[in-house]
Amino acid sequence: MSEGGTFEAVNTNVCQNCGKLTLHHHEKHDVNKKQGIIFPILGWLFFMISLVFIPILFGAAAFLMGFFTFHDRSKSHGLILMIFASAGLILGSLFSFMVSGTMFL
Repeated sequence: MSEGGTFEAVNTNVCQNCGKLTLHHHEKHDVNKKQGIIFPILGWLFFMISLVFIPILFGAAAFLMGFFTFHDRSKSHGLILMIFASAGLILGSLFSFMVSGTMFL
């Protein structure tokens, strides 16, 4: 309580002058969630390419994009992407070996 008999709120999300909510903390959180949209897009693209073309390179790139998605955007989406990237690397290598007899088609 202040000297004038009114309560003072400390560290609230309400403006002391006008009474409106200030959402500075929440706006920063939402901006961080929107960053890194390119990582999931590239990750899924690299996953699809890894099934048919140079699976070691594109599978590893898809896994890396999944890792970045895991840390920058969404843990569950990043984990799913990393699992699919690993499967794409393995399946792409198997398809490549079955079709051409090499691991680098």
